[in-house]
Amino acid sequence: MIPKPATETTGLKSVPWVGLGIFLIYLLVHLTLQSDEIERQQEMADWYQQSGLFELEWENYISWLRISGQIRKAETLEKARADGDKVTVFRAMAFDPAFEAENQLRGDQYWDYQQMAQWREMRDNFRERAGALPGVKAGLNPSAPRPSTYLTWHFLHENLWIWLVALLVALPFLWPVENELGHRKLAAIWIVSGVVSGLIYVAFLSHRYEPLTGSTPLAAAVIGMYLGLFALRKLDFIWFDPRQKKLRSTALPAAVLAPLFLILPIYETLAGGSAPHVWLAQLAGLISGAGLVHLARGAEVSGAEQQAEETDDAERQLRQQLTSAWASMSAMAFQDAERQFETALQLDPSQFLPLTGLYQLRKLKPDAEIFHETARRVLSADISDEGLLKQQLTIYRDYCKRIADTNELALDIRVKMIAHLSRIGESKEADKLASDIEKQGERHPLLARSLVLLSQALQNTNQGRSNHLRMLAARLTEEATA
Repeated sequence: MIPKPATETTGLKSVPWVGLGIFLIYLLVHLTLQSDEIERQQEMADWYQQSGLFELEWENYISWLRISGQIRKAETLEKARADGDKVTVFRAMAFDPAFEAENQLRGDQYWDYQQMAQWREMRDNFRERAGALPGVKAGLNPSAPRPSTYLTWHFLHENLWIWLVALLVALPFLWPVENELGHRKLAAIWIVSGVVSGLIYVAFLSHRYEPLTGSTPLAAAVIGMYLGLFALRKLDFIWFDPRQKKLRSTALPAAVLAPLFLILPIYETLAGGSAPHVWLAQLAGLISGAGLVHLARGAEVSGAEQQAEETDDAERQLRQQLTSAWASMSAMAFQDAERQFETALQLDPSQFLPLTGLYQLRKLKPDAEIFHETARRVLSADISDEGLLKQQLTIYRDYCKRIADTNELALDIRVKMIAHLSRIGESKEADKLASDIEKQGERHPLLARSLVLLSQALQNTNQGRSNHLRMLAARLTEEATA
């Protein structure tokens, strides 16, 4: 089951392009920058063996693991060594800061002075070699974090399987989350989630060496964003019905997908990751995603309140200007009225009422070009309110008396008037416009849509004409797409 976005966005616009793009970047980094990292790790593992550092540390390491209660890990490494798995043994021993600290503190109890000096020299050599590995260089080392690595750690992956698991787990959540937040906001929260997750990781595991890498914590952050946005809200979940062999939707609480989060830490733990390392990273991602979404929502509410206050002020000014304009017009102070209507229109160019006032004033000079321009603006206005549509109809009829032929009107005005007249039931006048356009063979991108509206208006009164208009609209649509 996949939750549908809670918005009305559909088609390609609803695709979570930012989330998918970031995962594509992750993949490209793994296939380019990290393309030879496994081989380089194998080379370092060989050097670790050949330099003598492995033999110097092996017995001490296994004993130290058993003494410190890590018996299972000791047994796992002994088996890996018996199977010839050098890399697993190398990673565990060479990158264990606790064991290195133990040797620095008590190494002289089981090594003589010469061995201790040799160990320190080889350890320094190893640290220099390890620093060249992408996973070490750009991963977030909690024992020695660098500012840049808070931004880069989630672009690195141990293998393609970890990348694929993170992608598959994140996908059901990305679609509704990105549609709710928007592309830019998701990208910003994604990056900041990486920084916050890294800060939490470093704060709790500063004594460990294991660098934080991989996108699974960021997949957890997406789940956190999802829960922060929707929680127990009901969403429509799309699923495939095998009986009817079609997609269906069912309304369910958004949180039913929350258990998918457990796939991330369980998979990484079973894959050999350190449990504290894995679980802390995933929980940090989950918490940071949910927390940042909460903060973003709080900022949106604050901004909306401020915008509402500004809108209220603008509406108050607009009402004042319109009231003054109509009062001036009643007092026959036509110049003042015209100036006030124009001021009201400047406050909100989309307003229809100031245009009607200007039309009534300017029709006093019907031969002036500004009157005809005002009429065209009134008849071109995009309105949907029934009351405003009726006002537009009154002005349309009045203006038609002042011109020789309605065909003098621009085609886009006539097409728009067909739609507007059809909506308020004035199908006779709309049909006359449509008939004239059909006779002249004129074409307009919105003509088919207007004819469909007229066809619907005529359906109960003139079925034959309604069918003809519907077929004409279909033909125009085919011509436009051909």
